[in-house]
Amino acid sequence: MTAHVPRFWRGLLYAAGWMAPAPLRAEWRERWDCRLHNFFILAERGEVPAHLSSHASTLCRDALGSAFRLRFAPTGWREWLRSPSFVGVGALAILAVTALCTHGFTATRTVIDAALDFVYYSVPRLPNLPHIVRPLPSHRANLVMAHLIPLLLAFATSIVLVLIRRLSFGAYGWRYWAFLAIKTLSAITIVPVLWIEIGAALRAAIPNAALSALIGGVALTLVFIASFGGAVVWVVTDQRFRCPICLRRLAMPVALGSWGSTFEPPATELLCDAGHGALCLFESLTGEPDRWVALDDSWRALTGSGNH
Repeated sequence: MTAHVPRFWRGLLYAAGWMAPAPLRAEWRERWDCRLHNFFILAERGEVPAHLSSHASTLCRDALGSAFRLRFAPTGWREWLRSPSFVGVGALAILAVTALCTHGFTATRTVIDAALDFVYYSVPRLPNLPHIVRPLPSHRANLVMAHLIPLLLAFATSIVLVLIRRLSFGAYGWRYWAFLAIKTLSAITIVPVLWIEIGAALRAAIPNAALSALIGGVALTLVFIASFGGAVVWVVTDQRFRCPICLRRLAMPVALGSWGSTFEPPATELLCDAGHGALCLFESLTGEPDRWVALDDSWRALTGSGNH
C-alpha cells in the first residue's frame, strides 16, 4: 500500500540526510524514508492520533538526531580530524576569532596601508621622468621596514628548513596540489596576521617603551620567524602523509627494513583507511623518493571503507 507523503516532510528528511557520512547516507535515507512512508500509511488508516504534523516533526527530529550521531560519533570525530575539511575549518576558525578579537584586523590593515603608501611614494608617476623618491613620513616607513625585514627572513628560514628535510612528492593529481596550495596560502597568511595583531596588542599593553620594544618587537619577531618556518614545514610534511586520492591523513604505520641493511633500507609504510593505496616513506640518507602503491577495490572491503 502506498501513501501520499507531503513534499515538505520528504524534503526535510532529505536535507537532514546530508549530515550523515557519505558511505552511510543512501542507506540512512532509505531507512528513514521508509519509516516516514509507513507513518503516513498509518495516518491515512486512522491508526495514529490527531495532530499529524507534530508526529511527523517528531519523526524528522529523531532522524536528524540519528544523522548527527552518525556524523559526530567518537570514531567519526577521529576520522574528521584526518580529513582535509578539518584543515580548512581550522584555518577559517582562526581567522574568524582573530578578526573578532582585533576589530577586523586593525593592526594588519594599518601595516598594509603603510606599505601601499611606501610603494606610492617610491615610484615615479610618469615613465618619462627620472625616478624621484618622494618623502614618506618616517613613522610609516619604519612601520613598513619593521615588518618587511622579518617577513623576508621568515620566508628564507622556511625555504631552508624545507630543503634540509628533503621533502619530496610524487606526480599526483590537481586536487593534491590544489590542497597543498590552499594550506600554504593559509599558513603564510595566518602566521603573519597573528604576529602583527599580537605584537600591536603587546606594545599597546606595555607602558615601558624599552620593554615594549623588547617583548612586543624583538622577542615576538624571533618567535614569528621560528613559527613561520615551522608552519611551512608542517604544511609540506602533512601533505606528505596524505592520500593523493581522498586527501585524508594516512594511518596504520608499519616499520620496514633496518638501518644495518643495504637491500632493505629503513622505511615506514602507511595505509589509506579508505583503501586507495599505501605509501612507503624511506628514511635512509640516500634520498630515495616516497613510493605510492594504488590498491584495487578488493582492499576497500578489508578496510571497511565502503564507497569513500
